[in-house]
Amino acid sequence: MTAPEKAQWQINAEKAQAYREASMQEVAKLFPSPEDGNKFLTGALPNPLPTNVTPLTKEYLTPLDYAIIETDPLVLLKDLASKKYSAVQAAGAYIRAGVLGQRLLNNVTEFLPAMALERAQFLDDYLAKNGKTIGPLHGLPFSLKDHIALKGHRNNFALTALVDNVTDHTSTIVDIVRDAGAVFYQRTVQPQFLMHLESSSNVYGVAKNPFNTTLTCGGSSGGEAAALGFHSSAIGLGTDIGGSIRGPASMQGVYGFKPSVGRLPGGDVFKAGGNSSSILGAIGPMGRTLAIVDLVTKVILDARPWKVRPEIIAKPWAPEAVLADKKKLRVGVLHSDGVVNPQPPVARALKEVESKLKAAGKAGEIELEIVPFTPYKHDEALRITSSLYFEDGGAAKLALLEETGEPVMELTKTIMTENKNVRPLSLADLWALNAEKHAYRNAYTSHWAASGIDFLICPAGPGAAQPHGTSSYIGYTSQWNLLDYPGVVFPVTTVDPEKDAPFPAAEYTPLNATDKDYFERYTPETYADAPIALQIVGHHSEDEEVMEYLKLVEQVLAN
Repeated sequence: MTAPEKAQWQINAEKAQAYREASMQEVAKLFPSPEDGNKFLTGALPNPLPTNVTPLTKEYLTPLDYAIIETDPLVLLKDLASKKYSAVQAAGAYIRAGVLGQRLLNNVTEFLPAMALERAQFLDDYLAKNGKTIGPLHGLPFSLKDHIALKGHRNNFALTALVDNVTDHTSTIVDIVRDAGAVFYQRTVQPQFLMHLESSSNVYGVAKNPFNTTLTCGGSSGGEAAALGFHSSAIGLGTDIGGSIRGPASMQGVYGFKPSVGRLPGGDVFKAGGNSSSILGAIGPMGRTLAIVDLVTKVILDARPWKVRPEIIAKPWAPEAVLADKKKLRVGVLHSDGVVNPQPPVARALKEVESKLKAAGKAGEIELEIVPFTPYKHDEALRITSSLYFEDGGAAKLALLEETGEPVMELTKTIMTENKNVRPLSLADLWALNAEKHAYRNAYTSHWAASGIDFLICPAGPGAAQPHGTSSYIGYTSQWNLLDYPGVVFPVTTVDPEKDAPFPAAEYTPLNATDKDYFERYTPETYADAPIALQIVGHHSEDEEVMEYLKLVEQVLAN
């Protein structure tokens, strides 16, 4: 019998994967590691693989490469400026780590060895000739989520119909960080339509969490987060329309900043299958430290992007003014949104942070008052948001699948085709839903004001990273997209089987079917080594504030 003929979507997926494989081989040519025979690419991987693959960088990279990728990003910038390491060495270390990460995690769409080498060599030559760095990010290897546009490179939106699509422009934010000295070396995976809580697609398959490969790395900026967790990236850019920065960052225990819409330039990223403006996404940095996230945000706004992008608010980055006159801060703690309760590790992390802040009573000279925060109709917010994500019922996006016969993935069904809130909206429907959106925002503003809080500490999701194919609840992050409140995710702890025993079934009454699912699937052993993170949320446009508030919180936690 002859083998069945491959469908067009499968042929296109193989083409995209072959393109990625060719870029990996190009890394070995332009950034070879002759000391160990390119072990990062050719070395046999352990069989079976450990579920936590983060220790493998030390085994499969040279001591120099390992030292570079383990260096704090701000320290690495100083080392590059002092010529302890060259930009070529730093780029080589990270791109080789990236190839190893791809082999283990399936988290990269394309490596950029020629671009990285040319830029890094230019920066080394510039420093040698001028005796100074070109900018504040001089030589820093920088990773990019795939749908952030890079002229002359493919943007496929994780769809097989678009694997040959080449963009004709570079996103403004990319130009800014490049001009500040960044070196781009890899682009990372995202899910079908960029709308899963897992970075899974028919183009590249499923990306994995480096701390526990049986768990998801999140979505849609999951490839970025996986690279950060694995230390094959120090800093990258992601986008967020429902938690796509914050969710993945929390699952890898790194920092992810979603600013208010229009604060950073993201309006020229590649989009496909419609261009809804009812719920707008934001672009922001994801990094291994809060300091590097803060620096990159400042670098972007120091470039005055509002001069070239009309959607950007003309407001420089000014964190120094936030706490200047503060004597006291009222801190809200949200233990549950009333829709899906957190699993035990997240509940524990909230209680631990809350108790430490209460015990301290102060951060520096600022008094802290810790109060419970009551959610306001978060189920209504989820209904409005999910209705407005797909104003045409998803028709334009689904048409792109039909071009190649690509299957609708199960998580796409969950958020789109099987979601009771998603339907084609008439103009009257659209007007009505947007009116509900604005009314809800106004009501929440009043609710927030009545609480008297300055900022909120809350979950970034119901639990740690979930088993593959099971992440379905976005309410802990999409809530703040609907309101356009900024948020930043920060690591707190990891799952501890002894401390994080399941809640007693006899004492638990599920709130609904989704809550029941998260409750019943939880066993601490499933989540071994998984990071746990929380989220700081501030009021609309209080972008500097959330960063400065997090610094205060971490100051207390560190002590």
